[in-house]
Amino acid sequence: MPSVEDKALVGGTKSQLKELLVSSRNLPKTLTDIGPIHLGLSAIQRKAHNLRKYKDDNQRYTRAHYLLAGSGISAEEIETDLLEISVPQTLDVAMGQKNYAELNNGIDTYIESKKEENILAAIEQSLTMAAKDFDAYVAQNISMDWNQRKKELRESFDIILNGTSQEPSNELVEYTQFGNASKKFKSDPNLTWSVNKPILANRVEFNDVEVSSTPTNVLNPSVSYAMRQKFEEYAQAIYELNAARQNNKPYELTNVFAQITKQANDIKSRQLYETWKILYHLVDFNEPAAFQERKFVKGHDSEVLDSFEAIALRKRIIERSRSYLEQQFMDYIDSIYIRLSNKEESKPNAPETPIVDNITKVKLFVEHRYKKEDTWKIQNLLFINGLPIWAIIFYLLRAGCLDDALNLTLKNSDSFTKVERSFPTFLKAYVNSSDRGFNQELHGRLINEFNQFFKHMNKDADPFRYAVYKLISRCELSRKNLPFITLSVEDWLWVHFTLCREGTNDDDPIYERYSLLDLQKTVLKLGPDNFNGSFNNPLYLQTLIFTGLYEHAVQYFYSISEIDSVHLAIALYYCGILRSTSDKNNTTQLLTYRGERNIPEINFARLIGTYTRTFKISDPRVAVEYLILICLGGDLPGDRGKEQIDLGLSSIRELVLETREFSLLLGKIDREGFRVPGIIEERKNLLHLPDKESFLRKITEQAAIKADDEGRVFDSLLLYQLSENYDTVISLINKLLGDLLASTDLETAIDTPAERAAEGSIIALAERLMKQYNSSTEISGKVLLKHRETCSLLLKMVECRDLFVKQEWEKALKQIGQLDMLPIVAGVNVAAARSKVEVFNSYDESVAKNVPDLLVMTLTCIAQLTYQLTSSEFNGLVKSDKIKYLKEVSRNCMLYAGILQYKMPRETYSMLVSLESML
Repeated sequence: MPSVEDKALVGGTKSQLKELLVSSRNLPKTLTDIGPIHLGLSAIQRKAHNLRKYKDDNQRYTRAHYLLAGSGISAEEIETDLLEISVPQTLDVAMGQKNYAELNNGIDTYIESKKEENILAAIEQSLTMAAKDFDAYVAQNISMDWNQRKKELRESFDIILNGTSQEPSNELVEYTQFGNASKKFKSDPNLTWSVNKPILANRVEFNDVEVSSTPTNVLNPSVSYAMRQKFEEYAQAIYELNAARQNNKPYELTNVFAQITKQANDIKSRQLYETWKILYHLVDFNEPAAFQERKFVKGHDSEVLDSFEAIALRKRIIERSRSYLEQQFMDYIDSIYIRLSNKEESKPNAPETPIVDNITKVKLFVEHRYKKEDTWKIQNLLFINGLPIWAIIFYLLRAGCLDDALNLTLKNSDSFTKVERSFPTFLKAYVNSSDRGFNQELHGRLINEFNQFFKHMNKDADPFRYAVYKLISRCELSRKNLPFITLSVEDWLWVHFTLCREGTNDDDPIYERYSLLDLQKTVLKLGPDNFNGSFNNPLYLQTLIFTGLYEHAVQYFYSISEIDSVHLAIALYYCGILRSTSDKNNTTQLLTYRGERNIPEINFARLIGTYTRTFKISDPRVAVEYLILICLGGDLPGDRGKEQIDLGLSSIRELVLETREFSLLLGKIDREGFRVPGIIEERKNLLHLPDKESFLRKITEQAAIKADDEGRVFDSLLLYQLSENYDTVISLINKLLGDLLASTDLETAIDTPAERAAEGSIIALAERLMKQYNSSTEISGKVLLKHRETCSLLLKMVECRDLFVKQEWEKALKQIGQLDMLPIVAGVNVAAARSKVEVFNSYDESVAKNVPDLLVMTLTCIAQLTYQLTSSEFNGLVKSDKIKYLKEVSRNCMLYAGILQYKMPRETYSMLVSLESML
């Protein structure tokens, strides 16, 4: 039995061990100054070398040297003699040393291990570089927004469910014959690419626009036949517009768009049709200066509010909007008069309706609106000679019948009360004035009379008398409403346009100032709800157009109808009354603001690019016609105009690379190697490209550079060919041929006959291009002689490789000799080897990197031919001379390789040594 002391000792030991275990677990897992336990072969070799290096060599002598000294042998002298022995570092086979065969196995093993080591190092380096390049490419070009991708997928599925085809029909005879026609060099520093944010986005969700959930409001020609027909009609109109612009002819774009919209009868189309009519009235294509392109850009895009052009445009907007509303109201009165007259004519024995004047029509309208069963709805109307004179004058002014209002006033002037005696004078001056104004004296009298008799409006007074005085006098502008008169939205707008004045002097009192800019602020403050009170007749879009808020109109209507909003923006941009943003990286806002005054702008380039997303692949020609319109903004002053041109050209290049419709868009190459222009070049003047050279440099060549950067080799070749940059074409061909030769194993064919006959064969393409270029003096003059010689040399190397793979050793060696790249001469000739080395330094990289393989092919051919000769039963002088010649050629090649030893892979030189040893 253990004692109590023993138990205590055991318990204490256990507790100590437990504490030690816990402490050990708290020790650090890794230490930076302690190396790993598991070592690789290279690490073990390095450590062994270090151990040998630090070994104490002072005690290298043992007791054996005493025994040797006793026999008369001095260990120190022997060591000295051994150190004086010079051991040769190379083995010369030509000297016939017999011990090379004994060492051959060791050398072969060493060479094999070094070869494997170099291969593994090269593979590891290639993988590392590829991973770095891929990471850099991803970081530079891809910004992954998964929510955006999810929306795009949903929209794609929605398109598939609503219709599988997105291609418009082939019904447009003159233009839209839809369908496909065909399936690192320094770039221009003045040209920019939208790398991270391309213009031709598949789908852009503008954050400031509410996305419509109605399929017909989002562009998709496959949704319905009506949508498809509208798409084609719009496309036809855009084509005709660009054709007219190219020929410097006018084109009534708004009228054409109005006719397209007129065919539909839905609420959206009706309000858009009215909008087109408003714009047509504003632009007035019937003016003598019929060329309307960018007509108002100086006034609308001016940052100076009081510039002559800006004031003139605002005056025009006020006058044209007011006159349109007046004519619209007169048409409404005519329709009521005709309707009421038809009722009277339908009665039996009714007299024939005579032609009546505007006063009679307005009188009938007033009675129809305010009189019911011989009772007037407004009890305090003032009557003169049985007429509600002030109501009729008000509505004559509302209908734009100023002369009729004056005639009615003068006819009844004697019947006006004492306080109204001056009114005919005021109205006459108002009607005869070009800007509906007064001279200073008359205006002062009018204001005094208004303030004295009419300012304090009450329910017992005639509301129309107050309204007429207020409108012609522009008094009390702080209160712009007309009490006790029910106004429609159109009436409200007309009242405000009547009160607006532009070009007022700074000396004018503040209470007399009310401009179009003030009206615009009021409209934006009220918002769409106050103008869309009637579901059957929403008027907010028209109100925005009336008041010159064109950018806000495009933004507002985009959520209602994308296709119509885009074409509204095009019409406004064409007329010069739409500002476009120059912010290339803004992809989230349709409406942006510029400068301290927050000038509104539309992201026009991205709007057009987004619109083309559904048909840019199926109908690239249509997409081109739309993208050309981006360059309309090239007339803007300073850098802003250049930025718009760059955006347009960038979008064209994106379309070219994305659709790959090179023949259709850029042209094609005929059998002689010359370029046939494509549809983009036909419109080059609309892209602000004055000549063919600028088109080739800014469109085709830049697209080629982009394709080359993206690794699209054949696309870049074709694009460089189309840009007539023939020297670059040959340079690329040389690079491709050099890479092809260097990357193909010597024992396998470069390609099969079927592959070489195919369209994608680099070798066949190089042969065809060299034949075309050499046959044309014009083209060959544009290609550097060195590049042509390099291409010819590479094609001959391809022939050598073909013979080598077929094991036709003698023909292959002869073909290699004809290249005149290696010292294939009789007799050991060091001078010949050195001269070829000097030529090597002038080779293009595509040729130089294939010289090592050419040496291997040469020595392999020599080794095979030597083996055949030595194995043959034939003996004679010719045989010995042939073998001697082959060995001399081999020796010259090895001299050449020895000089270039450090310019070729180590394993290649080792292979050459091994091949020579076989001779």
